[in-house]
Amino acid sequence: MKALCFVDMLSLKNPSLCENLEKESINISCLEDKALKARFYKCEIESVSFVLALLCKLHKALEFEALDEGYLSAESCFGEDEALEVLKYLKEFETLIFDVGFKKHKDYENIKYFLNFLSKEFHLELLDSEGVKWDFSEAVLTKLKELDNYDGLVLFNAPLKDKILHASKQFLSIAKCQNEALVELCGENLKIETKIILDENLQGTIAFLNYENAKENFVKIRLKELG
Repeated sequence: MKALCFVDMLSLKNPSLCENLEKESINISCLEDKALKARFYKCEIESVSFVLALLCKLHKALEFEALDEGYLSAESCFGEDEALEVLKYLKEFETLIFDVGFKKHKDYENIKYFLNFLSKEFHLELLDSEGVKWDFSEAVLTKLKELDNYDGLVLFNAPLKDKILHASKQFLSIAKCQNEALVELCGENLKIETKIILDENLQGTIAFLNYENAKENFVKIRLKELG
């Protein structure tokens, strides 16, 4: 299957769907999924609404005249040249896959609209990351909501097999935490005690943790060692 994906860590969320993707596929995310056989394009955290808007604007400029491609590109850190590359490849693709976690995104209605537009324009089957087919023909385009700022330490709600906080060397250094320390992490509507471990597969300031009742896919956090 050749697909354009907007999924954060598909290899963790749906390994079988991940295996079905051909290497010509593309994934656009703030996280590089090294187990995913696809070309990777990086964007800012939770900026998918702007990335999709940019793709739609560059494909049909007159239809999205109110959108400023320069602004969309700068805010999402997804280049116009990259967007044009993706649009070129889309003509050869069969499927458009989006993260089921987008349901928690504050601009989900616009995300649905843009996904529907691209799926219709390029005759793509629309699937979520669980493999469920969708039709967003009823979605309505409204004014885009501004992106949130995720500077600093960030937590990603990842479907890991353990309840331990997985972090990169950079994350541990900034958080001033030792490997395998017991920590308390705090964020909006979030307070968890757990162990933090170094994960050599991770980079940057986004740590992974499997936790319940997450209201957001990504949340800014503060950490302190306990004991």
